[in-house]
Amino acid sequence: MSSKSNFETVLKWIVVVILAVVALKVVASILGIAFFLGGFLLFRVLPLVALVWVGYKVIEWLRGNRGTQPNS
Repeated sequence: MSSKSNFETVLKWIVVVILAVVALKVVASILGIAFFLGGFLLFRVLPLVALVWVGYKVIEWLRGNRGTQPNS
């Protein structure tokens, strides 16, 4: 019975190791996607948003709306 118990223990640990490797691969792929999206947003989208915002502020300044609130 001792050998059967050892066989079950070894088999159980093999399954646990395989599941752990699969879980680590899933986590690594999710982190890879997150870093890709973060880099894309930081270096492609953020400069465009900042450029549009600066353009909006310049147009607002040129129109004479320099932060003054209309009288209500």
